[in-house]
Amino acid sequence: MHTHTASTARQEAYAKRKAGASAITGGASGSGSDLVSDDGEVGNPKSYPDMGCELPDYQSKDGHIYAVASNGTEVAVDMKGINWFGMETGTAIPLGLWDNSQNGTTAYQIAYFLEKNKFNAVRLPLCINWILKNQVPESTLINTAENRAISIKNYRSLLKSLIKALAYRKIGVLLSLHTLTSTDSGGLWYSDNITQSDFLDAVDTLTGDLCSNTYWNVIALDLKNEPYEGTWGDGEDTDWRVGAQTIGNRMLEGCSNWMGFVEGIYASHTLTIDDTEYSFYDWYGSGLQKANEYPVEFTTENKVVYAPHYYTPAVYPQTYLYGGGTSGDNGALEDYVELSNSTLKTRISTTMDEMFGFIADNKSAALLLGEFGGLYATDLHPELTTKRCTDYSIDIMVENGWSGGFVWSLNPESAYQFNPADTYGTFTEGVLEDDWLTANSEFLEGLEAMNDLEHLRMMPCFETEASDSGSSGSD
Repeated sequence: MHTHTASTARQEAYAKRKAGASAITGGASGSGSDLVSDDGEVGNPKSYPDMGCELPDYQSKDGHIYAVASNGTEVAVDMKGINWFGMETGTAIPLGLWDNSQNGTTAYQIAYFLEKNKFNAVRLPLCINWILKNQVPESTLINTAENRAISIKNYRSLLKSLIKALAYRKIGVLLSLHTLTSTDSGGLWYSDNITQSDFLDAVDTLTGDLCSNTYWNVIALDLKNEPYEGTWGDGEDTDWRVGAQTIGNRMLEGCSNWMGFVEGIYASHTLTIDDTEYSFYDWYGSGLQKANEYPVEFTTENKVVYAPHYYTPAVYPQTYLYGGGTSGDNGALEDYVELSNSTLKTRISTTMDEMFGFIADNKSAALLLGEFGGLYATDLHPELTTKRCTDYSIDIMVENGWSGGFVWSLNPESAYQFNPADTYGTFTEGVLEDDWLTANSEFLEGLEAMNDLEHLRMMPCFETEASDSGSSGSD
């Protein structure tokens, strides 16, 4: 072997070893090729190539989500989605990108891991105030040398670069209008500090930045995360149906290609199951009981996706998920009794139907779970009630032909309050382990049940002759 050839081979081998150090182990093995930069770096591009895809018209109809090309081609897409949080917090950046010798990874490796395991969409929680201020992200939480294509100049450039990293693997992006400020999640879409006008200005910023072929994989806005102080259909200032229509119509003015995901509210209810009457509260974001009587209607048809949340006893041990027990002051359920598999699944299905499942019967707007999950491999119930709740949530979405869901979450920092039902505290678990380099194999395997969604596929790229960067601006 010539000296030059040997040197090149050593450099290539080093580049591959270096890339492998930040790769996420566990889960499915990939068949895709690594992106090699002109300087020989493997899996650490300076920028992502233009995909040459057009921004489809994303539609919600016939109970499903469709990507519709300009030539009329329609492709149904169900969502095996995942939440990746951080941008909605004080750090203004998704967690996990600090790639060092002990832990952390890169945006490139996260996207590759998701593609290999058939996740075709990511929900990115955002902060309204950070969009308006164009906040500078916390630079200590990203290794910029190993994330060369990720911009941390400001909030909007960061978001653009993350969307491109996911687009390279044909992963869709749902932008969740999640928190009003980094310290106020917001039970409504406005507050004393963030007005409705401010909120709509943030929507304008997102549509102005991202409604173009460059960001073809942005499918929708989740119009407000968990509007738990909202009402529905009463015409008051708190009427979330009106709020969702106002925000959705503003989005469509700026980007007619996107959809609007609408969550439910939060209220108390009674429901008789197995001859027993249960008094309970919705999960935050699950309350869509009035959506048939007062449906959300945008100025453009086929743009509403109902995206309620449904959780597990790790968030709160709802009495209907057990065969008995006594609720304590902090919400813990003392002397809880676990249910059989069939009874637990029936309880979940029945409460889902009461909250939102009936929407799917209309075969009109798509229905999916915007958030679901909880503790899984770390569930301390003797009969694994929390884990089973996630399993049955997936079974129900698949069996009923819903459009999928977005599990909470990729982040190992995902925190829950009960484990098991009688023990209150802080317990964490995500689809990745604490080092961000290892898959939580048991959780990941459980989520493989979503692979049975009828229309699961990576986001379709409809090729365009000339890529249009539109109003996206520079990164």
